[in-house]
Amino acid sequence: MIEARHIRYYAFVWPLFWPVLWLNLRWLVAWQKQTRRAVLIRIDRCGNLTIQAMADAPTPGRYNHTPPAFPAWDRPSCWSDLPQNIGNMAQLEAVHAARAGAPRPLDAPMAPLILHDTS
Repeated sequence: MIEARHIRYYAFVWPLFWPVLWLNLRWLVAWQKQTRRAVLIRIDRCGNLTIQAMADAPTPGRYNHTPPAFPAWDRPSCWSDLPQNIGNMAQLEAVHAARAGAPRPLDAPMAPLILHDTS
């Protein structure tokens, strides 16, 4: 009837007081199931439990997650601060730099790009 997770506690208690420890641990587990709180306990040689620290009470509505209406990979601009045409802008800058033969400064205005051949 001893739970496996509680076996280590019996090493600190005199064998005469093992029934007291067993009863106190059962009460503690029942209380934890009811309140869903984690505790830090101290056990003395006589099997008495002392609560040293206790976690805050959980709030049931705090961790609700509402999934988005559409996945992030369908519309990446909705999930970031980047503009929707970031892919097009990067492509245009790469083409402009390739045509100019040298990288342009970041503060220089971008010239209009004509994609058809005019020759």
